[in-house]
Amino acid sequence: MHPSFLKYFLLALFSLFSVVMLPQNITVSGVVKDKSGKKEPLAFVNILTEYGNGATTDIDGKFQVQVVKGSCCLHLSYVGYEPLVYEIDFSKEKQIIYLTPKIFDLTEVEIFPGINPADRIINNTIKNRDLNNPEKLPAFTYTSYDKMVITANIDSLTVLDTMIMDSSQREAYKFFEKQDFFLLETVTERKYMSPGLNQENVLATRVSGFKDPMMAFMISQVQSTSFYDDFIRILGSNYINPISRGSTKKYFFTLEDTTYSPTGDSVFIISFRPMKNTNFEGLKGFLYINSNRWAIQNVKAEPQNDTSGIIIKIQQAYSFIQDHWFPTHLNTDITFLNAAFNVGDTSYYLIGKGKSYIKDINLNPDLKKSDFGFHEVEIESDAAKKKGEFWREYRVDSLTIREKETYRVIDSIGNEANFDKLANTFQTLVTGRIPWGPIDFDMNRFAHYNNYEGFYLGLGLHTNDRFSKKVKLGGFWGYGFKSEAATYGLDASVVIHKPSESSVRIDAYNNPIETGGTQFFDDKDQIWRPDDFYKFFISMMNPTIGGELSFTFKLKPLRDFKWNIGLRAQQKDAYESFYFTNGPETADNQQTTFNFTDLLVGFKFSFREKVFQTTKGEISFGSKFPVIWFNYTYGISGFLNGEFNYNRFDLKIEDKFPIKYLGELSVRLTGGLVLGDVPVTNLYNSRASYRVFTVYAPNSFGTMRINEFFSNRYAALFLSHNFKNLLINFKGKFKPEFLLLTNITFGSMDNQQNQHNIDYNTLEKGYYESGFAIRKLLNLQIYDLGVGILYRYGPYGFENVSFNFAYKISLYYGF
Repeated sequence: MHPSFLKYFLLALFSLFSVVMLPQNITVSGVVKDKSGKKEPLAFVNILTEYGNGATTDIDGKFQVQVVKGSCCLHLSYVGYEPLVYEIDFSKEKQIIYLTPKIFDLTEVEIFPGINPADRIINNTIKNRDLNNPEKLPAFTYTSYDKMVITANIDSLTVLDTMIMDSSQREAYKFFEKQDFFLLETVTERKYMSPGLNQENVLATRVSGFKDPMMAFMISQVQSTSFYDDFIRILGSNYINPISRGSTKKYFFTLEDTTYSPTGDSVFIISFRPMKNTNFEGLKGFLYINSNRWAIQNVKAEPQNDTSGIIIKIQQAYSFIQDHWFPTHLNTDITFLNAAFNVGDTSYYLIGKGKSYIKDINLNPDLKKSDFGFHEVEIESDAAKKKGEFWREYRVDSLTIREKETYRVIDSIGNEANFDKLANTFQTLVTGRIPWGPIDFDMNRFAHYNNYEGFYLGLGLHTNDRFSKKVKLGGFWGYGFKSEAATYGLDASVVIHKPSESSVRIDAYNNPIETGGTQFFDDKDQIWRPDDFYKFFISMMNPTIGGELSFTFKLKPLRDFKWNIGLRAQQKDAYESFYFTNGPETADNQQTTFNFTDLLVGFKFSFREKVFQTTKGEISFGSKFPVIWFNYTYGISGFLNGEFNYNRFDLKIEDKFPIKYLGELSVRLTGGLVLGDVPVTNLYNSRASYRVFTVYAPNSFGTMRINEFFSNRYAALFLSHNFKNLLINFKGKFKPEFLLLTNITFGSMDNQQNQHNIDYNTLEKGYYESGFAIRKLLNLQIYDLGVGILYRYGPYGFENVSFNFAYKISLYYGF
């Protein structure tokens, strides 16, 4: 035998022997649950085998771990729970492991000598935040399956003997033993392209008790998908991110444990909470930081304080995909403290459990701007009609018997009680209309008050989708008891292209219009807001007969713009004894009736506005960026009886943004310019809302007398900073909010000699007022009441100091 052959033969034999002698691995799978309460699954539990390898439970508490044949135990550790050595039962296909909670208080005071080791890890995470933030990628796409279950916390019922229950307890136990209150599922495709171009298409939705998918957008509004922004948005509120810059000066971090990932990277488990004696909208919970890029692997968080009556806990899990960390699972637990129901002498809260599973992740998609539609979220027309085969493809697990029973029972109740009708009613109420068959009643037309018309009663009607989805007909009639005049009008609109919101509308009316007022093209679509309180104070109006033809639309390349083009003709009568002269005053040159023919061009620019397109219309959740309105009006004389040549430019900019640790700043900037000689009816009357003691009207001058200033060019700035409850940390549910207010305006008036029998001032020197308001002295959730005070100063201040003050009652809606 050749020596080299013998050498290779022995080497092969030794290798084979080594393989045979290697320990044989066995996969052990199971789920880890909380031993107390309803045996909820525990996410992110650390599991180690006797040989040092291990795993972590996923967001549903499930795990798989490789153990050597002959191993006996798993070692489990989890912050807030007693460590456990679990003996593996190899006869079971699935291990069910229970951990016992131990007393753990995040509010304890821990003192470390020197540098807190957790701060070093957090600072590394902050430095790498942009590297790991998914929304800093050039683009990505994914598909998500979302499920939300709403049930009741009837744990105390489950431990009672049914024999000692009263009838109501037995009925509740019988109901919740088999099904839940509510079940919602959606399948969504999301595409994203930097910097912030985003769209979600709801492919399928199923809602227990409802046939219409209008509620499908709810889950996506509960929590932010990514935990890397400066502010984490949870159910409409913004919270300071514990991994934002400067957070180590406001948050207290504790390194609770260190484990290792299957790839050998360190995973640091860090608890966080706001420091003692700090007061800001913060979170508490746990961060699992992976040493690979110092990225978030898992997070559990909830608001530190809550006064809204809703307790929310979120969980997020990230995976390292295509060389980047990306969220793959989201959990949301909600407890509705204000939605309790009584069974016997005991109250039970409603609780919601939401789960999102993200898959089909592509971090290098070939996307173009033209791939994005007009709206951030759109629901496919057949989303509510998807069959079982489609759902089986996207569901992570099949529906349980309990979930199937929920659909069966609640669908049956929904059909009988007509849930869809109730949902439609709610949606139309949000838009200011009450449905009755094919007709909607316009709530804004029922009643109002101003100093010109006095108390006004009226009726407004519009057809709805039950009449036609494309054609809408409407009208109004009303009577002002002070002006002793009837008002009326008709309108009709046709939807040309729904995705681009393209429609044609025609209006005809006999209605008083504010002298010197400003209206943007979409104002008529708005429901009543606190800003509209200034209308109570309007005392100068012009009876007007008019008509308008307008075309509203969006263009896909400029999806953030909404455009309006229109032609308007109006005949306005002068207010009381006012008259206007165009040129030298003569007996024949004293106009008291004014005819205008106007060409209108305007737009609203809302960059990356979060708009949901449902089957019933649009629902907007605003924009993170300034919103801009612009109108251009060209007055044409000699056309349709028009008498005035002029150009008018109107601008409005609004922004509202949170400032870390200081609350939220609201800004409104308005301005206008009229070039041409026209009566004050079409100039600018500064928005005033003065009474010694009256309601506070945001974005108006609370110390300015009514009709005190007129201009043909002006600029106004309204600033309101809400410190929330950050200035004083009140205990309990009493959480008033402190607002600082400052309003400034400048203006001027040309050709004043042509305006007659009207007493007014101009604004060349600048008008200033400042003050404060305290919100939520009485907080009823739906609305809140408070008080405020404003002081007038500067060139237009009064010598008698008491005349400069105005005292206010604030009223804000909670929606």
